[in-house]
Amino acid sequence: MGEPRYLQADCAFRPGAHTVRATLARSTLRVEVEAHGTADLWRGEFDATFIEDLTRKTGNFKQFGIFCSMLESALTQSSESVSLELLTYTDLETLHSRKVGAITRPPPSSSSPLNTKRYLILIYSVEFDRIHYPLPLPYAGRPDLVALVRELQEQLAQLRAQRLDETQHLRDAAAGCTVNLFPPSQLAQAKASEQRLQLRVKNLTAELASYRRGRQKSASPAPRPQERRSASLESHRSSQGHPSPRSVSPAGSRPPRFDPTAFVRARQRRQKEAELRK
Repeated sequence: MGEPRYLQADCAFRPGAHTVRATLARSTLRVEVEAHGTADLWRGEFDATFIEDLTRKTGNFKQFGIFCSMLESALTQSSESVSLELLTYTDLETLHSRKVGAITRPPPSSSSPLNTKRYLILIYSVEFDRIHYPLPLPYAGRPDLVALVRELQEQLAQLRAQRLDETQHLRDAAAGCTVNLFPPSQLAQAKASEQRLQLRVKNLTAELASYRRGRQKSASPAPRPQERRSASLESHRSSQGHPSPRSVSPAGSRPPRFDPTAFVRARQRRQKEAELRK
């Protein structure tokens, strides 16, 4: 696995719609799940040793790179043999009890950290069995929009620099008639990741602007009592058919009305005077 890859997908889990983000590096996997309705976040980071031990305990061992490829296939829905599910600790215990035929344990107390955790389950379906790989995700609160936009902008800048570097390598290789060391598929992946980040930065920036406008609107001063009474009185006069004092104009300010008969007579008189002068 070369440079880190950023993946994002919207998933319809049983608790509701969530966004799953994954960062796949050479020996580290970072997973983040965000609830659409509440913006709650669950986040976890796992090294290769943890992932391989986790798969070994299920009886179906997978190397770290293979596990990351399976997770990527589940996010992109490119394979029917892998899928994702999001469970609570109680859900996970119920699933385990059904599998081994044991009695279900009582749920943890509301104050227990286990109650706030979520488990992203990577499900691998084979012909006669289903293997569940649970990734524990501690609760991370709700995101700071300003910090999140800044972090995404930094990731976007890194992706752009990476794509420019790979493009330059391709140009150098083509100019020297050497073998391509960077396949076009890598450039396509980098471009797709950049577009997804651009869209997320745009959406979060708009959400942040809307949040700030809402705060400014709620902080605007209320009208004074005297202004409210004046507005109420003016509205009452309008409803009773009385004109508002502001709409009344002075008596002498109206322009004279146009008289068409007088206009025609004056025009005829001027024409006769002109003929007499000739």
